[in-house]
Amino acid sequence: MIKSAESVIIRRTPEEVFAYVADLRNEPTWHVDIDSVDPATDHVPAVGTAYPLRFKPFMGRTQGTFTALEVSQGERVVYRGDFAGLRPLITYAVEPVPEGTRFTRSVEMRPRGLGALMAPAMAFMVPRRNRVFVRNLKTVLER
Repeated sequence: MIKSAESVIIRRTPEEVFAYVADLRNEPTWHVDIDSVDPATDHVPAVGTAYPLRFKPFMGRTQGTFTALEVSQGERVVYRGDFAGLRPLITYAVEPVPEGTRFTRSVEMRPRGLGALMAPAMAFMVPRRNRVFVRNLKTVLER
């Protein structure tokens, strides 16, 4: 099992941070492995809905989806990713802190089949990439 949870403090209100990360159309501005999201995507995810995305991970460009599994308005969104043979569970959590908002992005996945051969490399890369993504979000939202 590969797990990574990275947090960052953002000097914005929890409502602002949640609204930004819940809207998948904003994903390419901070999650650099996402190439594009359909502009018609809902600004707040609906549980059970699969949202098409175009990824540009280290393996090259590919199509995939994020399916919303849980949405707690203003607090948390959980997605099941499905791309390049991977099915990560991705959680965005927002909580108020005195400085603004703590945003946490968590990833859990269990590579299977040929992907299991890449597990050692992914165990190294996933936390590094996750750290980049949350730092990018902080930069974008604090501009």
